[in-house]
Amino acid sequence: MKSRLFISGLLSVAAAFAAEHMTVAVCNVGELPATVIEHAEAEAAYVFHSMSVEIRWTNCGAEVDATDARMRPDFIVRVRVGGHLPKAGATSLEAMGRAFMNVDGTGNMADIYYGAIRELALLDPIAGADQVMGYTMAHELGHLLIGAGHRPNGLMRAALGKKELDALNRRHLKFNQAERVAILNKLQMRAAGADDGRANQQRTR
Repeated sequence: MKSRLFISGLLSVAAAFAAEHMTVAVCNVGELPATVIEHAEAEAAYVFHSMSVEIRWTNCGAEVDATDARMRPDFIVRVRVGGHLPKAGATSLEAMGRAFMNVDGTGNMADIYYGAIRELALLDPIAGADQVMGYTMAHELGHLLIGAGHRPNGLMRAALGKKELDALNRRHLKFNQAERVAILNKLQMRAAGADDGRANQQRTR
């Protein structure tokens, strides 16, 4: 029994070290309570952790504008208090968040609109505003990783209705298989590029 527990522990440690990771700086522009931000981060982290991706959260500090690119976060999420829901129908995720991308589909910054998120949580009190904000963060990070465009299912769908909010509340709303593959491929490519950059820098010293 003890040997099985020991092996299980070793596998867990190995899995932790094998996981992909990314650093995300959260800029609390709307000055929301810290607990709201922390709960949202936990929900977003859960979505990525389910596919063995670790998010390393940081505050929006000096490292965001660091001269040394290695010191900067991979992505920046700005949480704002504005935003409003459309009059009727399923709620477009574009009302709750926006990823800023270049013409080639790359980018590193997204905005989250807590006003619209809170309106949705009050209109359809199936999931809390903190939960919805966490999944909106995950959705926008998904765009920054795999580009613009929405899918008919999975976390990268265009809108949230009652069915999706119920799945979100149960923590069943996640990236679909194609989205997971694309995200993992992108993170692996980014990591390989960073390793090559460090190796080149060491050779030039």
